[in-house]
This record gives sequence, structure tokens and C-alpha cells, in this order.
Amino acid sequence: MKVEIDGNQNIANEVISQIKLWDAAVIGQKIENLVGKCADDVSMFDVSSQLDGVDEYKKEWEKLSPYFNEHMQIVRRDMKIHASDDLAVLHCHSKVENALLKDKLQMPWCRTTLCLQKKAGQWLVVHQHISMPIDMATGKAIVLKDKPKLRLVV
Repeated sequence: MKVEIDGNQNIANEVISQIKLWDAAVIGQKIENLVGKCADDVSMFDVSSQLDGVDEYKKEWEKLSPYFNEHMQIVRRDMKIHASDDLAVLHCHSKVENALLKDKLQMPWCRTTLCLQKKAGQWLVVHQHISMPIDMATGKAIVLKDKPKLRLVV
């Protein structure tokens, strides 16, 4: 996965490691691990919800966790990290894929932003935002397309 980094490379690597742990906690339905990576005052703006505080955040993930299993993975592209000593912002396109349903169900790409703050030596998520762009004229979601993997040159 290609990552564009603005700022401290070492801090960005720490953030990437944290995001890998984050993704593993989501897929593994390890809600306590996921919540342990969040600040007490974490906020989330999602496609379907808005919440504040680690207790609300935990309840939201408890509702969502039955939909995650070992056949799933979180895929990210166009990742950029802005990193300083105690604050990092990661933004990218992301989606959740299920290997068993890959040929039957095409999951959409979402826009994702995670803001992390280093507190007591640990990177904690302080804000998460996941959204899909909307065509204001129709009110329908705009599907972010997969980028072509091959280019035919004649």
C-alpha cells in the first residue's frame, strides 16, 4: 500500500502500525481492543450516525460487529498521513471486503479520515469520519470507482 507522508516519517510509521492494529480489532470483533485505541472523548461522524464519547462508540461497534468475520478485510487506497509529534491525521478511501462475497457483492469505497493524538505515549483515535459523496441534485450516493489496475498501450 502506497502512503503519502507529510511530516515526521517515524511518527507516520507509528500511526500505520496503529491502524493495522485498529483494522485487526475491527475484523476480529475485538471491541475492547478497538475501544482501547480511542480517547475517552472520541467522536465519530459516519455514513449513518454521529456520536460522542467512548461508551457510545463502543455501543455502535457492538451493533456492527456481527457483520464482521474472518473472511473480511479492510482495504485502503490513496492514503495520506499528516504527522507531527503528538497529532496525526490520516485520510484515504477505504472499504470492507468479504472474500466469500467478492464476486457477488461489490462494496463501495468510502472517504475515511482518522485523527489520532498521542497521549501518555500511545496513539489514540480522537475522531473518525467515514462518508460517501452525495449528488446534491438527486440525493443519491456517488460511487467512487476502483482505479484501473492495467493500462493497455497500443
